[in-house]
Amino acid sequence: MAEHSEYFVDLSQGRVHFRYAGADDGPPLVLVHGFSYASWMYNFLGPLLVEAGFRVFAVDLYGRGFSDRPRVRHDRGLYNRMLSEFLDAVALDEPVTMVGNSMGGGVVTDFAAHHPGQVRALLLVVPAGLRLGRPMSLGWLGVPIIGDLIWRWVGPGLASSTSKVRAVRDMVNSAVRQQAKIPGYYPSLLSTLRNYPMDGLQESFEAVGVQGTPVTALFGADDALIPLEAATILQDAIPKAEVQIIDDQGHDLALDCPELVLDALQALMARTSETAE
Repeated sequence: MAEHSEYFVDLSQGRVHFRYAGADDGPPLVLVHGFSYASWMYNFLGPLLVEAGFRVFAVDLYGRGFSDRPRVRHDRGLYNRMLSEFLDAVALDEPVTMVGNSMGGGVVTDFAAHHPGQVRALLLVVPAGLRLGRPMSLGWLGVPIIGDLIWRWVGPGLASSTSKVRAVRDMVNSAVRQQAKIPGYYPSLLSTLRNYPMDGLQESFEAVGVQGTPVTALFGADDALIPLEAATILQDAIPKAEVQIIDDQGHDLALDCPELVLDALQALMARTSETAE
């Protein structure tokens, strides 16, 4: 993000890096990236959020960006604890709005399901975690040693951008290569694939629906990773959610059309304020 400061906080499983920008009295936003990205994926959206008056915390999950790569199971418990400890570390003692992209959408939904008092609203951008018609299979990647060897070949490809915009693809792929230079990046991704329920958080989405947490979810009509059936499944899980399908867009909405994401967030905040009155 432009015009931001970078910080580290010490949490139970290591140091976590985050980017901070915005006025100290603005509504707090916590941005959580996807599977193989880091806080840099909000380089385009972040400045728009700051200009709109938000106080932005863009965090690097364990194993990504400049955060530590702990040699532990990268499962839902790890990321739930990390977010809880992060909010305490930066003294965010008021409910926050969370923005989650892809796997990050599953992470923030799971967190909201277990910590409803700490979450004001959710903006889910092409969220993972829903129970789709075809279960996710790791194949040989799930087999120790053999999977590790295969991952050395396929990991860089899975971590690359699917953006339709060449400049975005080039930026993302360069950033991925840079963070991969820090030891532990690809092992962290593989541990996540093996231990994080990419299609197994349905009960958390349903819990958020029961809790009444305001939710907006965005899906790309041409997304090759999250099929459009996910939009229907999410709507069934959270009946009051505002679900939008963006035509002619794929998986990298926050990078390819940040203005549309900002519009959706501002509408969500307005709806949240009306609900609170």
